[in-house]
Amino acid sequence: MKTLLTDFSLKHPWWIFSLVLLATAGLALQFPKVHFDNDPENMLRADEPIRLYHHEVKERFSLYDFVIVGIVNEDHEDGIFNVETLGRIDDLTGQLLSLEPTDRGEIRVTTPSRGDRAAQTATLDLNPSDLFHRLLNVAFRHNPNRLFDEEGHSAIVGRELIAPGVVDNLKQAELGALKLEYLMERPPRTRAEALTIRDDAMGNPLYRGTLVSEDGMAICLYIPISEKTFSYNVANLVETLTADWPASDQVHITGLPVAEDTFGVEMLVQMATSAPMAGLAIFLLLLLFFRRLSLIIAPMVVAVISIVCTMGLLIGLGFDVHIMSSMIAIFLMPIAVADSVHILSEFFDTYHRFQDKAKTVRSVVGHLFMPMLYTSLTTMAGFGSLAFTPIPPVRVFGAHVAFGVGLAWLLTMTLIPAYIMVFVPAKSLANLQPTGLAHAPGPMARFLERFGRISYRHWKGILTATALLLAVAAFGISRINVNDNPVKWFTEDHAIRTADRVLNHHFGGTYTAYLTLTAPESSQVNAETVAADVTERIRDRLSLIFPDAVGQFLGDIQATLRTHGHDASALLDALGPKAAAIDAQLAGGWDLLADEINYLDPEGLDRSGLKRVVAGLTGVDPAITATLFSEIERVDPAEGADLQDTALEICDTFTERRFSQVLAECRTAWFAPAFKRPEVLRYVEDLQRHLAEHPLVGKTTSAVDALKKASFELNYRQPGAEAPHPAPANETYFAVPNTVEAVGQVFTQLEGMKKKDSLFHLVTRDYRMANLWVQLKSGDNQDMEAVVTAVADYMAAHPAPDGLVSDWAGLTYLNVVWQEKMVNGMMTSLASSFVVVLLMMIVLFRSPLFGLLSMIPLTVTISLIYGLIGLVGKDYDMPVAVLSALTLGLSIDFAIHFLQRGREMTRQRGSWKAAVAEMFREPATAISRNAVTISIGFTPLLFAPLVPYRTVGFFLATIMAVSWVATLFILAALSRGLERWLYPAQNVPAEPEPSNRKEKCHV
Repeated sequence: MKTLLTDFSLKHPWWIFSLVLLATAGLALQFPKVHFDNDPENMLRADEPIRLYHHEVKERFSLYDFVIVGIVNEDHEDGIFNVETLGRIDDLTGQLLSLEPTDRGEIRVTTPSRGDRAAQTATLDLNPSDLFHRLLNVAFRHNPNRLFDEEGHSAIVGRELIAPGVVDNLKQAELGALKLEYLMERPPRTRAEALTIRDDAMGNPLYRGTLVSEDGMAICLYIPISEKTFSYNVANLVETLTADWPASDQVHITGLPVAEDTFGVEMLVQMATSAPMAGLAIFLLLLLFFRRLSLIIAPMVVAVISIVCTMGLLIGLGFDVHIMSSMIAIFLMPIAVADSVHILSEFFDTYHRFQDKAKTVRSVVGHLFMPMLYTSLTTMAGFGSLAFTPIPPVRVFGAHVAFGVGLAWLLTMTLIPAYIMVFVPAKSLANLQPTGLAHAPGPMARFLERFGRISYRHWKGILTATALLLAVAAFGISRINVNDNPVKWFTEDHAIRTADRVLNHHFGGTYTAYLTLTAPESSQVNAETVAADVTERIRDRLSLIFPDAVGQFLGDIQATLRTHGHDASALLDALGPKAAAIDAQLAGGWDLLADEINYLDPEGLDRSGLKRVVAGLTGVDPAITATLFSEIERVDPAEGADLQDTALEICDTFTERRFSQVLAECRTAWFAPAFKRPEVLRYVEDLQRHLAEHPLVGKTTSAVDALKKASFELNYRQPGAEAPHPAPANETYFAVPNTVEAVGQVFTQLEGMKKKDSLFHLVTRDYRMANLWVQLKSGDNQDMEAVVTAVADYMAAHPAPDGLVSDWAGLTYLNVVWQEKMVNGMMTSLASSFVVVLLMMIVLFRSPLFGLLSMIPLTVTISLIYGLIGLVGKDYDMPVAVLSALTLGLSIDFAIHFLQRGREMTRQRGSWKAAVAEMFREPATAISRNAVTISIGFTPLLFAPLVPYRTVGFFLATIMAVSWVATLFILAALSRGLERWLYPAQNVPAEPEPSNRKEKCHV
């Protein structure tokens, strides 16, 4: 039964070749359908609540993903604000806004006219000049000139571009009005004009630290793109347009969309280079070990076919090649080679016993079938468990790697024997002879034999050292830092990392998260509460002037409250006519009086003359006249125009204090949108102030900043003869206005600025939801989490007015969510697969003790690897999390082979002591060849320009090395310590330790 597949392959090798060829060709034909997905946002399900909310926020506030272009000039005395640099920035802005496609698929850009220079049009082709990258672009269906949607519209959303030449300049036109102009209406011609632009930008909290750096050395352009997939090409376009700029104007391009898309593009290059290089290294190592080219071609063929078929299946099923699935080749390569190496190693070492290929293959497969089957099943279980994580790309990755592992096992059982029968001539194996007693074993054999003696004689010391190492590992695990940052997927010297460092040094931060504050749906306001507020306002403002009317109206309030006690709005509606009637009665006389006084000739006007005029009026209550002259006596004005103005001001005071006005103010106060209410806006201001003190937050921007700046400009008074030093008074205007009405007037001015709708990136049109832009200098998940916690703590300690509800959106926050889900999912899948593998081992060995023992190398490897991660401060990120599944497969592989062969040899020899030397020959050699092949074979990954590939390369090698040591040292030591229970006394008499036996086959 064990050799059923192998027997068929040995008898019908060409059938096997034909079936494999057909299946491989069929799946390879799926490759042209490939679609690449570079978006980490797709780590979350499409219906994930946070993802839906993120898109809702983008839609409600008209937000787009940005390509951030920073221009830094540290050489000029005025920094970035010099005539030449600002001119180049204006040219770049115009070029970005002018993109047009050509019939040949190229890009037409227009440089705007400036001074005596006419507008210039140029055609660009962004395709690389070298053939290799051109071929890669064709193979991976990447078009560098793709800067337009299907309808030919530019990928750059021009109306939302943030640059000095296209953002509003909040400056006073005249008292109470704002200018309709951009910050840089035209490029400056003189130093004075350039410095004016600098001063205007620095004076605007919306731009300081965001558009312009506070040190005046840098300007950032925020290029909005309709889709994140355009970001790499937009960055490439900017690099092309600025290629001829002087070195003093440094151009840096960054932002999460660029980092993610650039990683995706460079990932394709790694798929085309790193995996083949790793394959070549493995091939050369196998050649070194076996010295038979015909023998080692087969494992490489198995690996390549496994990878091609797995990727073809993934593409054929309609899945995108994501960041995770791009690593399928890297993960499958060592696994696919492992079983083949075991078979070849055994075949190589035992052929001399049979001198027949078919018999040797049957013998090898006969005793390796179950270990290889179970190692494949356990590896499939490890990766298959990833299919139950909450991260879609990880599910796809895990399921397809599991398929690839199963396919590699099937090919090993069929294709390898068929290959040996057809392509390995018997005469090429003729020189494989037993070494005999006269021949010394090779270096690896001698080394492994010493290994065996040490593990047997010093087993207590080995187990003690292992316990100490596990204690250190436990300490390291406690220090593991779960964190990721797409920008850190690039090496330190990569252009994106450099841009990230430079721009975060000059600006408030290039990582943006959106903190939304939402007022709950308007609930029914308590009528009694509103009635109490109206009563208090009426008493405070009108009781001294109209005591009788106040008493009457307060009675009306109570009477109306009894009939409208459940609806505050209806209460105010019912009180409206009553207030209007009282106003008409009280204010009518004051209106007549004001009209008469207004038309008097101020020339020679005195108090007696004023009294004669007023006494002759009809329809004016004498009490009103008495009140007028009582107030005049209190003020004691001069005669003439001064007397007339004083009398009119007194009349205005009484006409403005109307009952209807009080009701209107109450209605506004109780029913105005949340973000037109001063107390709510001041809460936002306080929250921003709190965030500004947080060490991880570089800058926050909200509608409050725009409101305060506009209020300052609307009320600003120039120094004059009467007020030569108005600055202290002007500074008081840089604040949230005190009334809802005043707030509304300022917002109305902002709504009508030259760049329409800019305000509504920060607040919704109904003013019931606000958006705070929180800029961080780091995109690390743990930093984003710290800021989220800081906001939550602040809002818990300082409850928001009106029951405001906070939430988060933005790419920086989304990364936190999927990272948390990934880590939790990986931990769960690792734990569940650990249990599954343990049960499988118990079934395989038909012994709970052997099952537990087989898990020791896996446990030690995972513990030491994770402990090392914690000790060296390496972040527990996406590649590290996924490697846990690989650890499960490879570590258990070695343990199964070691224990299975150990049981067989102990049964043959009678005791572990007698079998240990034999164990450290053929079985240990096969395990060691596997470990060395994979460890060294993946060293090319250490030179990849992408950190995740380096991480995979390093930890693959480390996993193999630790698993190898754990298997040969720790399992051997445990076998010695537990010999009484593992290997009860056999019927075969024990042999002395065969430390110098020579039965090994060498070339």
